[in-house]
Amino acid sequence: MSETRGRHAAATIERGTDHAELRLSLLFASIYAIVGVQLPFFSIWLSGRGLDALQIAAILAVQPVIRIGSTLIASRRADRHGDHGAMLVACAAGVAAGYAATGLSHGFAAILCMVALVALAQGPIAPLADGISFEQARRRRELGLPQMHYSWVRGWGSVSILIFLAASGPIAGALPGEDIIWLLAGVGALSCLWSLAALIGLRHAAPICALRRNPPVERPGLVILLIAAATLIQSSHSMVNAFGALHWKQMGHSDTFVAFAWVVALATEVAAFLMAGRWFGGEARAVSFLMVGGVAAVFRWMLMSLDLNPAGIFFAQALHGASCAAVQIGPAYLLAALGGRERQAQAQAWLAAAIAGGNGLFTLLSGPLYTMMGEHAYLAMAGFAFLGTLLSFGVAKLADEWRASTHIATAEPQHSGAA
Repeated sequence: MSETRGRHAAATIERGTDHAELRLSLLFASIYAIVGVQLPFFSIWLSGRGLDALQIAAILAVQPVIRIGSTLIASRRADRHGDHGAMLVACAAGVAAGYAATGLSHGFAAILCMVALVALAQGPIAPLADGISFEQARRRRELGLPQMHYSWVRGWGSVSILIFLAASGPIAGALPGEDIIWLLAGVGALSCLWSLAALIGLRHAAPICALRRNPPVERPGLVILLIAAATLIQSSHSMVNAFGALHWKQMGHSDTFVAFAWVVALATEVAAFLMAGRWFGGEARAVSFLMVGGVAAVFRWMLMSLDLNPAGIFFAQALHGASCAAVQIGPAYLLAALGGRERQAQAQAWLAAAIAGGNGLFTLLSGPLYTMMGEHAYLAMAGFAFLGTLLSFGVAKLADEWRASTHIATAEPQHSGAA
């Protein structure tokens, strides 16, 4: 009888963790849905409000700066109090409310202030979701259940971007330009409710007071080098994000071509996330993902610096799954291990804040570089990505040393006990 009850309890736990993977996939889909509307249409709405190019650039540039502070502060608080889910839902509600307030604002200064509030709320959401995900993966390992791959659940965020990008085009086209902001606010509200539904029933990280207060960071030098490498590679995408569509339009390509070029990039990103864990080694290949992503970024920007034909542009965009997605996967796995259970969200926030700062800086550099050099400015991005790739080889060396020392430390007590 007791054996039967034990099997029943184990089956119940396994079903619960399977439900956790589904809920986390829904969570990531919910928090990234708004990006599919925000990315293509927010600048159009700003222009429709009468803002010029410099004012739009200023509004877009202030967002990553604001996110740095809110990401670091909110993730630290969540790890300390264990309220990752509650804070995530509150931030999602703040994004929806912020866009609604933006819709009621007029003039550059008022819109800038409201957009800053949106960025303040939006910044911590992804690191908080990462923290929840890695805590669930840790619990699954402790229960001896099959591994839950972070890249798989994160991949549904990219699927969501792709779906909302495709769906929002016809909807935004049928709306007056003024109403695009209400589409954003509506998707933000949907994201908030969707996140709340996905989080119901999930156990989140324990408060840090129940664990160890302010424990030392595993290998801080490795953490710094890892963040620097990933930041350089990810931030090198600033040129294509800011001027890729404009350059292709200047080459004479249609809006449909430009849209499809980005669909190709997002499709390969989705494939990379969904396949990384179950087919390419997942957590065990964390450093390899970073290194491969760096090499792909260098190759991609060197190609982009040439006068590519349509097939060449599509091929370069297809490298996005490696140059971008792989560089998200590898560092996320490593930081989850190095930060420890006490810093599930904070460790991811360090990387998010660094990349936000790098994107802001590289976007500012991209303007004059593109003005002076045209497509040859991608060579500068290739240089930044190459530097990040070189650092990734240093990360690989330090990571091997860390794993070796960890293995020795855990093996020694067993040896002494046997003696």
